[in-house]
Amino acid sequence: MEKMLPVIMDTDFNRLAVIDDYTSFIWTSRYYESGDFELVVDVNEKNMSLFRQDYYVVRDDDDNVGIVEDIVIQRDDDGLEQLIITGRFLDSILGRRIIAAQTTVTGKISNCINTLITQNIINPSVASRQIVNFTLGSYTINTTMQAQYTGKNLLEVVSDVCKTYGIGFKVTLNAQHQFVFVLYEGIDRTYDQNVNPWVIFSDQYDNLLSSEYEECYMNMATAVLVAGEGEGEDRKTQWVTDGATGLSRHEVFKDQRNIQSNNGQISTADYNKLLQEAGKESLTKYTTAFTGTVYFDNLTYKEDVNLGDLCVIENSRWGLSINCRLVEVIESVSETGEYTIVPTFGM
Repeated sequence: MEKMLPVIMDTDFNRLAVIDDYTSFIWTSRYYESGDFELVVDVNEKNMSLFRQDYYVVRDDDDNVGIVEDIVIQRDDDGLEQLIITGRFLDSILGRRIIAAQTTVTGKISNCINTLITQNIINPSVASRQIVNFTLGSYTINTTMQAQYTGKNLLEVVSDVCKTYGIGFKVTLNAQHQFVFVLYEGIDRTYDQNVNPWVIFSDQYDNLLSSEYEECYMNMATAVLVAGEGEGEDRKTQWVTDGATGLSRHEVFKDQRNIQSNNGQISTADYNKLLQEAGKESLTKYTTAFTGTVYFDNLTYKEDVNLGDLCVIENSRWGLSINCRLVEVIESVSETGEYTIVPTFGM
């Protein structure tokens, strides 16, 4: 693969420079969370004047956009001086807003998230909270949810919802220099379907270099007691379970006092649904982890497999396989110019 070339843009989206003489460059894309980057360059007059907070770092071969957050000048014991520029991708902008007013959402996940973004970024009641070039892309996630939020960080809420339902999100930059928020779902490339080509990482295909299998019950939670408004014996509670009983039932408590019925404006049935939805995020089964160091030479990232796709990792000698989602990809170019790609799989 050709060397990754970062392009620097100012806050008016003017392309200032292509950085082709950097020391190293790391670009980390994530499915459920905001990605980030690190760019290391020499300390010189040009570079010192080029980088500013809130400037953008883009790649012409990737639709993610980095936003500069931290700039560090570093000098080591040998007198080598370097400029280290780090930041997160554009979806981190969601983290600059909270859900300021109590907001109850119900219906399709895409509609619920759109409501939260519209009320707190696109068309907030306080004009100074608006980000004028922020817009919503075209997408529909039909899975439904019901939840109430007050004061929570918008990025954390979106990330938590996406993790709960296996959905990815990102913010890209269009030709009109608008920030475009989208939800998306990875492609199923496992044995469970016959529509898309399978993507298999296996010792049989020489693309699984090492592997480790683990079953962990330590942090298992099969029953969540969610406690809402009220005091003492009058406090409203709901159990959320996966049906486990007896010794197989692992219980945890979740305090959701911030969820309010507003003196009966929200019916008891709907209020209980809000508590139940909040409890779903805390349900965890035993962890079946099958991780491995994989080799991408017989597969092309972004062509054969992309962020969020469901793949198969298997070890034929152990007779084990698991469907995993590609949740993170770290691309990097080292000081020697070597390009590497490190995938992380999850659920």
